[in-house]
Amino acid sequence: MTAASLLFACRGLTKRFGDLTANQAIDLDVHQGCIHALLGENGAGKSTLMSMIAGRLRPDEGELLLRGEPVAFATPAQALAAGVGMVYQRFMLVRGLTTAENILLTAPASQNRDAYLARALELAERFKLQIRPGARIGELSMGERQRVEILKVLARDAELLILDEPTAILTPPEIDTLFEVLSRLREEGRAIIFITHKLEEVLALADEISVLRKGRMVARNLDPERIHSKRELARLMVGREVLLSMPGEHDEAEDDQATIDEEPVIEARNLAGGGEKGRPAFKNISFSIRRGEIFAVVGVAGNGQNQLTACLSGMEPFTSGALSFGGRNFTYRSWKPPRGKLAYVPEDRHRTGSVPSMSLLDNFLLTTLDRFRSRFGGLDMDAARKATRKAIEDFEVAATDIDVHAGNLSGGNLQKFLLAREFSREPDLFIAEQPTQGLDIRAAREVWRALLRERKRRAILLVTGDLKEALSLADRIAVMFRGRFLEIMDLRDKKTDPPLERIGMLMAGVQA
Repeated sequence: MTAASLLFACRGLTKRFGDLTANQAIDLDVHQGCIHALLGENGAGKSTLMSMIAGRLRPDEGELLLRGEPVAFATPAQALAAGVGMVYQRFMLVRGLTTAENILLTAPASQNRDAYLARALELAERFKLQIRPGARIGELSMGERQRVEILKVLARDAELLILDEPTAILTPPEIDTLFEVLSRLREEGRAIIFITHKLEEVLALADEISVLRKGRMVARNLDPERIHSKRELARLMVGREVLLSMPGEHDEAEDDQATIDEEPVIEARNLAGGGEKGRPAFKNISFSIRRGEIFAVVGVAGNGQNQLTACLSGMEPFTSGALSFGGRNFTYRSWKPPRGKLAYVPEDRHRTGSVPSMSLLDNFLLTTLDRFRSRFGGLDMDAARKATRKAIEDFEVAATDIDVHAGNLSGGNLQKFLLAREFSREPDLFIAEQPTQGLDIRAAREVWRALLRERKRRAILLVTGDLKEALSLADRIAVMFRGRFLEIMDLRDKKTDPPLERIGMLMAGVQA
């Protein structure tokens, strides 16, 4: 790359939070017409660095350079006005408004709204961003919502786009569409920072690669053509050799088939529930799960998976259907998970799965309290502390003490702690919702190992948007779209390859 093509640069960026240095003297160059992949484990400092570039945080030291000139952004709005825009993993859209109305929310007050929208729609056509201007955001797929977010940034003439884990919630066809859009943006000279954990995407798409590790830039502006394997990138990320294969791909011991019981732990018949204003978020859901198997539900976020797990876990009521659990029959009205027999790790590990401001001990007791009640009504705190420490040790959670706040753990360690807590309850049915979302390679692999190990003793319901994860772990897989199971597939026949293309199309709602 020539100096003339340099669009954006960081020089010596440092950010501290108390005694913690999140970023230490970071240098980064981003060039015009390039897709720049940024890699790093959870806690490496990627979010902090991007927050400084996008105007959400001010650096303590160092400077930002845009087209060679120093800049300082006090807000994301200032960054966007200067040509730097970010598309977050959690979209910043108003569900009740239309696509067009959401685009207009970003229009400067001085601009004519009709002209602004017309130009935005021209950009959508130019970059083949297929959108529906009159549709409400709540009616759109995740891929469509992402395209609206990209268009909002482009409408403000952004030259540098930052995309945070952009493929995490997309179907395979939507990922292909996104890559086509990014390639067109690159051809027009836009620069893109692409944050991802998926190494195959980096090698397929990126023009340059930089790697953060423990707050420091350990590799900068690498040429992908000089990277010989995913393993080489992974080694840069974690600082040592790391096993990259999904469970079962090369390790026969890991992939030993568990003995599957004949009788199901849970059997659901025509379940419906969730939703608003009398419209169920899911309906006609039937399935069974037996001890010794992992039953995966795959689909793009927003197709009823969250509501289904909320109802199964007893957090929300069903509106119709019936269940049997452990040989007991329940109507949709009488369903209440038998005490101690069902455990649930929700998608949002920070807000729903834990209380960040409480200690690990107190978080452990949130769902295990009854185990430690004494005969006199008090709590056996010695036993509770012992059980918490054992759970942390068994799942190798990196925590200095059980009194440390849950919010101080990295995403991967918090997830392992929640798995440890819930598996310690010895449930018959374990529900894991998006268990590796946002985790780096090493943390995700530890979660996969735990699920494979524990399925030998219980039934597991895995809800995930990661198709490769589901295909590697599950014995059976259900594809969920707009609140229904379109098809349930048996994956136990290892002699035939799973129909990847068909599953991807079903996730997008396309049936043959």
